[in-house]
Amino acid sequence: MERDEATLYIRQQCLISFEDALKMQPETRLEKIFSTLDLNLIISRLPRKHNGPRGYNAKYKLRALIAAKIEQIPTMAALVRRLKNDPVFRYICGFGVIASVPSEATMSRFLRELTETGNS
Repeated sequence: MERDEATLYIRQQCLISFEDALKMQPETRLEKIFSTLDLNLIISRLPRKHNGPRGYNAKYKLRALIAAKIEQIPTMAALVRRLKNDPVFRYICGFGVIASVPSEATMSRFLRELTETGNS
């Protein structure tokens, strides 16, 4: 008896979304920290060129940099790898679950802008 190939690839609809699944989990340390931080003052002081070539949200990039310090991620390359490979971490930082993340160069430029803004 031959099977129709189309029947092998039937996708079942998800019962709950990724966001709903996260809401059912205990709040992480990063989520607790980010829920108390107001980053708008910092973001408002940045020059308008901070979005990068793909227009990544400055608040999300800032959250990623803060998360890197909290999680003791040693390098920008390691941070970008974590953002790419860990959908929960990426989501907590503010990026979409399946969206692309900023490159190492974009994150490094953003960190430099933060440093230069803080020194002026």
